[in-house]
Amino acid sequence: MTLTEVMLSAVILAISSQVSLQSWSRSTGSAQRAVELDQQLQGLEQRLLASRRVLATAPLTDGHCRFSPDAVSHRLDQLPRQRPLTQHLEFAPEFDGFWLTLSLPAFVGDPPLQRRQWFTPAGLGLCVEEAMP
Repeated sequence: MTLTEVMLSAVILAISSQVSLQSWSRSTGSAQRAVELDQQLQGLEQRLLASRRVLATAPLTDGHCRFSPDAVSHRLDQLPRQRPLTQHLEFAPEFDGFWLTLSLPAFVGDPPLQRRQWFTPAGLGLCVEEAMP
């Protein structure tokens, strides 16, 4: 084997090693990003579950099985705040309910992660029918 062949094989080995390391680094970064995304989505689901539990255990309706917007807002504001999480309430009195939208900023350049759910007093079990005589 000549010196030229040895040098050429060393260059090929170095290039293939570099490409392999870059590929491994990218796949590791993608896996880490997927784990972080799963954690953020789990945080949104946990907050939604906590909101549902708080709303189901509080007197938030008037005598006609309709939400009191002030009572709902006050009750949800009592939940512990998570810094990047934003919460938006959109009441629709004509339908006797509201949309709760939770959002978290995602990775740079990506749209924010959002979770939205419709709440009604009946859906939370807050409307109790009076017994028929």
